[in-house]
Amino acid sequence: MPPRSLLALRAAALAAALCTCASRATAQEPGLEAFYKKLDPSEVFKYKWKGQAGVTNAGVFQWEVPETEFGTNGFDRNYTGYCAEVLVPMEAGKLYRFKAGSGSAPSNYGVQDHPNADRVATRRATLVRELFGRHFGGTDQVADSTAGVAFQLALWELLQETEPLDEPAKFDLFAGDFVADAAPESAPAAVTKAQEYLKSLTGDDSSFYSNPNTKGRELVRLQGIPNAEGKVGQSQYALRFAGGGGTGSSVLPPVGGGTGTASPAGGGGNGNPGGGAGGGAPGGSSGFFPGGGNSNVPPGTPPPV
Repeated sequence: MPPRSLLALRAAALAAALCTCASRATAQEPGLEAFYKKLDPSEVFKYKWKGQAGVTNAGVFQWEVPETEFGTNGFDRNYTGYCAEVLVPMEAGKLYRFKAGSGSAPSNYGVQDHPNADRVATRRATLVRELFGRHFGGTDQVADSTAGVAFQLALWELLQETEPLDEPAKFDLFAGDFVADAAPESAPAAVTKAQEYLKSLTGDDSSFYSNPNTKGRELVRLQGIPNAEGKVGQSQYALRFAGGGGTGSSVLPPVGGGTGTASPAGGGGNGNPGGGAGGGAPGGSSGFFPGGGNSNVPPGTPPPV
């Protein structure tokens, strides 16, 4: 065979092998199947969206990775998650499936049509990470119902508030398009604490890497995908051990004050609850698997819990 023909065949074979490897890598991107146990602690949250009153539940989602799942993708066998998609219903006592989605996609914050969508989304992703760094309390946050619910309310404000065209959004549960349906002087304790959380945020996420409850962990936005019944659960924010997802880590990228992810603390498995907390109508940038977004619409109907 002429040398040129032989080289051409070898090149074609190499290209085919690379395509096969890429396809296998995509197919092997790990998903997560988890059992939704309950929303606890939780309480009713009354809000207004552009003047229209509504009500929903807010609290901590309790998840368990079944023993039939050999791996946990870096999550504790029992972990908690915060609601990221407030309009998607969830039902306790069912298995749901997730994949790692983009934590800094503009659609997560309803700003995909903003002229500075990427910059706005990056700012909000930084604030979400800072919220975890400053105020995530691990198992103590589950025991303290006010803190657990307040964390969810503050997260909703960061996800839901409308982004003005002429200035950065101000995150305030008593002003704007997404607000608590209560006056500051008579607001429930969880709303008052959530407002304190929001006021403490500066855009410096370095606290995420020093908080003992988040150090060595990655903040992941889990995107719901169809389960065995074809039902899609709401997306969640949760924490896993750094590097727990293998190739294609889905950590929220360090921007702002952060200097990088802490050293891996080992893989997932049996352990105490870790990760975020959640509530509501059941609900990346570089390093993320492509993921779906979230509409900039507030919670509607309380979830069955």
